[in-house]
Amino acid sequence: MNNNLNFWFGMYNPATDSIIVNTGENAILVFCCKECNSSVIFDNPTDIVYLYRLAEESPLLYAKLALKENGLQDYVDAMNER
Repeated sequence: MNNNLNFWFGMYNPATDSIIVNTGENAILVFCCKECNSSVIFDNPTDIVYLYRLAEESPLLYAKLALKENGLQDYVDAMNER
């Protein structure tokens, strides 16, 4: 995956539970949160709220983490250590 993507704009769409990102190259990326979240192992099932809050409040960060190997897992693990 190209880690040098330039994300211009991103938004969370609750109706489709997805993040839509404009890359500025006449292209968009769509991240299905349900699919991305399914790769994360939660210590507590309610920890999924960390990912939904991230998707709603910081969709570009969510997208960037989703593109990194273990990015979303590392985020949830870090939130649990707070």
